[in-house]
Amino acid sequence: NSPNFRKTILAAAYNPFFPQPEEHLREQNRLTAKLATQQIKKVYIQFGTDLSRLRATLLYLQQLQREDCQFGICGSIFLPTPKLIAQQKFRPWNGVFLSQEFLESPQGAKGIVVQMMKLYEEFGCEILLEAPGVRNAKDCAVVEDLLNSMNSCRDDNDDDDDDDNSSSSSLARMDHDGVRKEDMKEQEHHDPKELKVNVKTSEGEREDGMVKRRRMGQEGLSHAGLSSGPPLISSIPSSPLAAEKLAKAAIVLFGSHDVRLHDNTALQMASHHSHVIPVFLWSRKEQGTWGVVGALEIVLKNALQKLRLKLEENGLKLICRMGEDSSILLDEMCEECNVGAVYWNKEHTTESRLKEEGYKNVLAGKGVEVVECQSSLLYDPMSPSLPTGFNGGHWGTLMPFLKGCMKQLGEPRKPIPRHETFALLARMQGPGVWPKGRLIEELDLAVVSGKDKWDRPILERFQMSEEDAVSNLDHFFQKGFANYEKERNRADIEGSTSNLSVHLRIGTLSPRELYYKVENSGLDYVDRKTFSRRLFWRDLAYFHLLNFPNMRDTSIRLHYDQTEWVNGEEEEKRLEAWKKGMTGYPLVDAGMRELYTTGWMTQSVRMVVASFLTEYLRVNWVKGCEWFHYTLVDADSAINSMMWQNAGRSGIDQWNFVMSPVAASQDGKGDYTRKWVPELSKLPKKVLHKPWEAPEQVMMTAGVILGDTYPHRIVVDLKAERQKSLDSVMTMRRKNQPFNSDRGYDLVTLPGGQQTVVFTLKEFRIDREGHVLKNAPTRKKKKTKSFGGSESVRRGKLSQQKQKVKSVK
Repeated sequence: NSPNFRKTILAAAYNPFFPQPEEHLREQNRLTAKLATQQIKKVYIQFGTDLSRLRATLLYLQQLQREDCQFGICGSIFLPTPKLIAQQKFRPWNGVFLSQEFLESPQGAKGIVVQMMKLYEEFGCEILLEAPGVRNAKDCAVVEDLLNSMNSCRDDNDDDDDDDNSSSSSLARMDHDGVRKEDMKEQEHHDPKELKVNVKTSEGEREDGMVKRRRMGQEGLSHAGLSSGPPLISSIPSSPLAAEKLAKAAIVLFGSHDVRLHDNTALQMASHHSHVIPVFLWSRKEQGTWGVVGALEIVLKNALQKLRLKLEENGLKLICRMGEDSSILLDEMCEECNVGAVYWNKEHTTESRLKEEGYKNVLAGKGVEVVECQSSLLYDPMSPSLPTGFNGGHWGTLMPFLKGCMKQLGEPRKPIPRHETFALLARMQGPGVWPKGRLIEELDLAVVSGKDKWDRPILERFQMSEEDAVSNLDHFFQKGFANYEKERNRADIEGSTSNLSVHLRIGTLSPRELYYKVENSGLDYVDRKTFSRRLFWRDLAYFHLLNFPNMRDTSIRLHYDQTEWVNGEEEEKRLEAWKKGMTGYPLVDAGMRELYTTGWMTQSVRMVVASFLTEYLRVNWVKGCEWFHYTLVDADSAINSMMWQNAGRSGIDQWNFVMSPVAASQDGKGDYTRKWVPELSKLPKKVLHKPWEAPEQVMMTAGVILGDTYPHRIVVDLKAERQKSLDSVMTMRRKNQPFNSDRGYDLVTLPGGQQTVVFTLKEFRIDREGHVLKNAPTRKKKKTKSFGGSESVRRGKLSQQKQKVKSVK
C-alpha cells in the first residue's frame, strides 16, 4: 500500500499453434492463469503458420480484452528468407509449427507472412520481427518488401475500410530469446503507413525511429531471396459473367464431392461477385441406390459441420435446405435472394448429370446464369478421347488413358497456395440479410437411432475437416510415402497406405493438391509411380461411368450379364457369411469385419474379399458392389463399380490374377487378422490364416473350436469352386460369338455405336468354334482413328447412347 510501490509489469508468451487439442488447451489454460494475476500487460503470440488458428486466437484474446483484461497484443513474425526456411527444414525448432507451404519456397512463406501481418493490423496488434531479426541491408529489404506487399493488399480493400484509425500496427524487435529490451509501453496507434522499427546495428547499438515505407529495388530483394511486389491472387480463375451479373449475389452449391474451401473452382469463380451465398441442398429421394447412403452419410455430415464452422470463421454461413426435388429448392432460393448466378462443381455421375440438367432447366429464362466447374477430379471426363483398339494398351485401360490425358490436356491445373485461399475468404462477403435454412443436424442425413451407435467407430477414425485432410496428407508423406511401393499391400503395417481416399471422395482434399504433392516429393519416378497413378485410376473410373452410365449394376461387356452365378438360398447363405465376416477364411473375415465396423479397409484387402466373393463363392459381383457402396466411408459409385466389374470379369480391364484368401501376404505378421478376428489371436502365425490345418493340441491351447468359437469354411474346395466360375464364363462366351473378335477378344459397343476390342484373359479367348486359342494370331498393326466429330465418345450426348439411363428411384 506504499505510495512508492511500483507494480510489476510482465509480458507472457503464448503459443496457440500446438496441433494436439490437449496441448492447445493446456497452453490456453496457462495463459488464462497468468492473466488472472492482473500483472500481464502484454501477450506475445509466438510464430506459427496456421492462419485460421491465428484468426481464432486473436478473436479469443480480443474477447479476453473485453472482459477487463488490460493487456496489449504483439505478434511474432519470422522473416521468410531462404536461410531461415533451409534451417527449419534441416533442424526445426521445438514449439515452432510451420506448414509445408511455408517450407516449400520463400514466395510461399512470404505470402503467409503478409496475411499474418494483415491479421495483426486488423486486430490492432504490434508486430515483432525475430528469427533472425533485422540485422543487415538484406533483412531490411525483406522487411520493406513485406510492408509494400501489405500496403498493396490494404489498398485493394480501401473501399471496404477507409478509416485509417480502424486498426493499428507497430513493429518491434526482440532478441532471439524472445525478451524485449525496451521498456514496456502501452499499445500505440500510428499511421498505418508508418511503422515503428527497432533495428540493431552492426556495432550492437539500437536505432529507434519512424521509418517511412519505400519501394525497394529489384537488386536488394534478389539478394534477399525474394521478388518484389505483393503475392497477388492472380491464379484464381475469373468469372465468365458480365459486370452487371457480378454486382448481384451468387449462390455456390456444395455437394457430397467438394466439401472444401481450398482449390474449390466454383467458390473461386463466385468470389468475384459482390456477395456469395454458400448452399447445401439435400434430397433423400435423389440419392437412390448409388448416392449418399450408409457410412458415407456419416462422414459427409461431419464434413459439412466442419465446413459450416470454417465459413463462420470468415463471416459466412452455410445455408442448408431439404426437400424431395433439389431443383425446386434452388429455384426458390434464387428468387428469394435475387441472385445473378449459380456456381457448382460437377459431380460426374449418372444421377448428378440428370440433377444438374434439372437445375439448368428450372433456371432457364429467369435471368440467372449457371456456371459449371470441375474440382473433384484431375480432368473433366468429357475432355480426353481415346482411339479404339490397342494403342499401348487396350481401350479404356490405365496407360492409354493416362498418356492421352497428359498429351491432350497437359498437367492438371495447379492449385493456388492456401494463404491465397485465406485472403480470398477474408474478402468475400455474404448478403446483408441471410436467407433462412436448416441446421445440418435437422437434415435426414446420417440419423443414427437406437443403442447401437455404429457411427462412433467411423468418427473416431475419420474426422473430416480440411485441416484433418492436410494433417493426414503431411503425416503420410513424412512417414509412409517413401515406402509405399514396397509396403502398400500390407494391412498389418500402420501407415502403409495414405488413408486419404475418404478425403478425396468427400472433397476435403483436392486431387490436384495431392497430385502436385506427389510430383514435387523429390522421389524418383520408380519409387512413386504406383501412388501417382492412383489419381488417374480415379479419373479413369469416371471416364468409364460417362461412357457406360449403367455400369454400377449392368455389365460393361453386356453379354456377361448372362454368366451363371449361384442363386437362391445358396447365394443368400454365402453372401451373408461374407458380409458378416464369418466365412471361415480368417483374412477375408478380418477385412469384412473392419469394413463393417469402421467403413474402411486397405485396397489390397478389398481386392482379396472381392476376388473371394466372385471367384470362389461365385456370387454376382453386383451384390458385392452394393454392399461396398453401403458400408464404405469412401463409397464412390464409379471407382467401386470399376473394381467390382473387373473382379467379376465384365469390366474393361479384367483382373489377370486371383487373390488367395489363404496365402495372406497382406498380413505377413498376422497382426491384422488377430485384431479383427480376436477369437483366433492365440494361434501361431503358421496356421493363423488356415486354422483347419492346425493340430488338435494347438487349437485347444488357443481356445479355438471350429464350428463353435469360429465358423467352418463356407466352401471347402477352392479349386473346384473356381473351376465352376471359369466354366460359367466359357459357357456364356460360347453363346455370344457376335461379341467375340477374330483373335478371341471380347467386343464392347461404345456410345457412338462403334465397337472396340477390350482386354480379355488368355484362358477366355476362343475361336469361332468355341475352342480355346492356344496361340493367338499376331496383332496386325494398323492406323486407328481417334474419336472426333461424329465418332466422339467424349462429347456424345448421353441421350444418344445405346444404353438408356435408368430412372433414379
